[in-house]
Amino acid sequence: MSRWRLLSVVCVTLLVVVGWGVAFSEDVIKVGVMFSLTGTGAPTGKVQKDGALLAIKEVNEAGGIKIGDKVYKVEAVVRDDETKPDVAVRRVREFVEEGIRLMVLGTFAHVTTAVNEQILDGSAMVIASNSIEEKIFRKENKAPYFLTSQGAVDAIGRMTAEYVIKTFNPKYVIACLPDYAYGHGVAVGLKQVYEKHPDIKLEFIWTPVGTPDFTSYILKIIESKPDVVQMGQWGTDAIEILKQSHELGLSKYTKIFFNAIVASLAAGIPPEALDGVTLGMWLYHDLSILKDKDPATYENAERIRKAWMEEYNDVPDVMAAYAYMAMKELLRGIQLAQSTDPAKVYQALMENPEFMGFKGPAWWRPDGRPFYKYAYFIGIGKGADERADQWDYAEIIEAFETEALCLPLEEMGYK
Repeated sequence: MSRWRLLSVVCVTLLVVVGWGVAFSEDVIKVGVMFSLTGTGAPTGKVQKDGALLAIKEVNEAGGIKIGDKVYKVEAVVRDDETKPDVAVRRVREFVEEGIRLMVLGTFAHVTTAVNEQILDGSAMVIASNSIEEKIFRKENKAPYFLTSQGAVDAIGRMTAEYVIKTFNPKYVIACLPDYAYGHGVAVGLKQVYEKHPDIKLEFIWTPVGTPDFTSYILKIIESKPDVVQMGQWGTDAIEILKQSHELGLSKYTKIFFNAIVASLAAGIPPEALDGVTLGMWLYHDLSILKDKDPATYENAERIRKAWMEEYNDVPDVMAAYAYMAMKELLRGIQLAQSTDPAKVYQALMENPEFMGFKGPAWWRPDGRPFYKYAYFIGIGKGADERADQWDYAEIIEAFETEALCLPLEEMGYK
């Protein structure tokens, strides 16, 4: 080998080693935190960031992470993906170049999907805290060290369809969904259930992301007269379509079922626009429905809720709770692995899959998502007169325990 070639190899090696060492600099373990802090996803992304930061604070206050004989504090390096896939990919590259190879992120499904593609080479471990299309979890599609604390949007379709059919016995359903990865995944799940009920007519109406005016779509629903409309917009689109549905009197013509609501979105919706609307949700901040049935889950949820209130003078949003759980699991993985190497941290969680999350007992599956005992919650939106405080936007009436949360591992390509 020539002297110059040898020198080049040495320089590259030093750059890699120095870069990886950034995660351990000055007795600190640095982890990446990236959400949509601007753009359509901002209402949700900002509280997701809070969830991740609270998890870090709790770990640091408990003494930090001990690796060998040394104790490290955890430091978050926060970035904004701007609700844009290309920006997210660029930020992930920047993290890796800086030696930060462990990340919690994800507000919009199409953005998280782009991140999964970026780390197919195993350059980083990511725990996303939002839901994405189920196909991403298939063995041939999933990056080697990619996880999500929430799961697949397809599951939203399956679980809500099960509830709508069981509860409302409809003959005609319209699914009004956003025309991007999140909506497409929900549609897959809806079809998986409704196809088993050929007597029910299922029709789709697709809405563009970021449109300020949903009038034409709502009027089409009114004209079609379905028994139930299943809506599933996200971010500011969710706020706008529910406000405009109320203004146009949609509930006079059909039953409105909103597939997935979170506190950060509900806060932007007038109480009268949520009044009487049936709401699906991954989680709610008040799990009193489980107080007698499952005291351990209720008490753990109350602990987190009180910590959140003390830190932010607010209740934990659903998406913030999943970001909190994602970060807690990432840090648990580091502690178990005694390393910040993505492969070792990932393996540590796979070998020790059980954990207690905000919503109760859970365990990691080999396809990179957890199975939760309580998969989904159903609530009824409250009007202004029914609310005990500003956060009391729904009455929880059911906690789902259903296999519809995840497809069998065999179907995902895992034996």
